[in-house]
Amino acid sequence: MPKTDSRRFKRVSIDLPARIVINDTEECEGRLLNMSPGDLAVQADTKAVVGDAAVIRIKGLDIIEGTVARTFPDGLALSFRLSKKRRTLLTEKLMVLANSGLSAGLQTDRRSTPRHRDENTRMVCRLDDGTSLFVKIIDRCVESVAVDAPRRPPVGSVIHVGRSRGIVVRHTPRGFVVSYDTQSSGDSRPALRVV
Repeated sequence: MPKTDSRRFKRVSIDLPARIVINDTEECEGRLLNMSPGDLAVQADTKAVVGDAAVIRIKGLDIIEGTVARTFPDGLALSFRLSKKRRTLLTEKLMVLANSGLSAGLQTDRRSTPRHRDENTRMVCRLDDGTSLFVKIIDRCVESVAVDAPRRPPVGSVIHVGRSRGIVVRHTPRGFVVSYDTQSSGDSRPALRVV
């Protein structure tokens, strides 16, 4: 694939099985090579041409409908559009996949560490850009805190909740969840890959 093509979003390398349907007629198996919230590349033995309609089912990730943007000897690139909500969800999934080293163990840590409800505490969060955000604590544990907030910083943002530094790991219907950054000190920041 040419390196000079202009892309709307940064792609993340992902190796997942995919099932591709072209123009509702041709169906084949393939493998996802990389993906962004608006484009993807898949390796597959297909006769698709630019402009064909395609549906790609990516195991464990999503079902994407789009248009073939370009082809290459062993696959194709697809351009697609998602609603704001679906794009946000896909971006979060891609952030987790791109930063699997940082997110490893979050689920098991959450299950093994007791969470305490604390709905009466209000705090000030400070973002890296210098802005402040007033939040209400929903619950907390040693590793993380869930907050009710009027706005949601992007997943992956560095944030200070009170005196504790952390990273926004996901959004919730009421606000967001911050995982405390226990390994860094000072102004050092985790090496997050942004999608």
